[in-house]
Amino acid sequence: MTSSAARLRNDVANLFKTSCHPDIVLPSDGPQDLTTITLHLLGPTSTPYSEGAWKLTLKIPAEYPNSPPKAYFETKIFHPNVAVGTGEVCVDTLKRDWSPNVDLRHVLLVVRCLLIEPNPESALNEEAGKLLLENFADFERMARLMTSVHALKRSAFASATTSAEFSSPTDNTDENGYTTTIYSDSETDSGRSSTINALDTMNVLRPLEHTQRGSSAPTPSSQSKLSLKSKDAKPKKKVGIKRL
Repeated sequence: MTSSAARLRNDVANLFKTSCHPDIVLPSDGPQDLTTITLHLLGPTSTPYSEGAWKLTLKIPAEYPNSPPKAYFETKIFHPNVAVGTGEVCVDTLKRDWSPNVDLRHVLLVVRCLLIEPNPESALNEEAGKLLLENFADFERMARLMTSVHALKRSAFASATTSAEFSSPTDNTDENGYTTTIYSDSETDSGRSSTINALDTMNVLRPLEHTQRGSSAPTPSSQSKLSLKSKDAKPKKKVGIKRL
């Protein structure tokens, strides 16, 4: 077995051993072909895609990991970085910024990140890219409408998903000494608090940002401090002035 084939087998095995995110639903019976992996991607909460689910395919070339895989949305989606006709995903990680140290788990996380923070600078869907730049509210409205028309229902995959909170960081060091870390990712009703730090020294996820647009909601830690403070505070006594 060549080193390329061994690497592909290892990456696919790691991908199916532990799901990289609850929004990424892999087939329970594993892949039928190591060079073509089909799965379902659920729309992240607090985005116009939150009610939908999409069939996604990764096509892995024979030169992997020296050449990047290609990602395709099989289900129609209104997104700046997804080609209208073919469903191909355009992101720097799968093109000019590709590194052999990136594995399939990271590829899927990057595609999910695009649903949270689209990048109009590399738009394959010009209409969506222009709308995103000129009027974000109209872009959200159109993306939500197209999701309701074309996407699969997210609720149909509810039984396959678990809590959106990961337990602890996962650290892996490869034979070249590169360390990959995926930190905890939690999503709350008041807003999204999402942190994905993977191969950050090589800027794998650049130029994507994981921030909530216009969100000023307090974090869970700050909320707990406020509740403790209000619980422990003693009521003030009313002081009256005695009239003589």
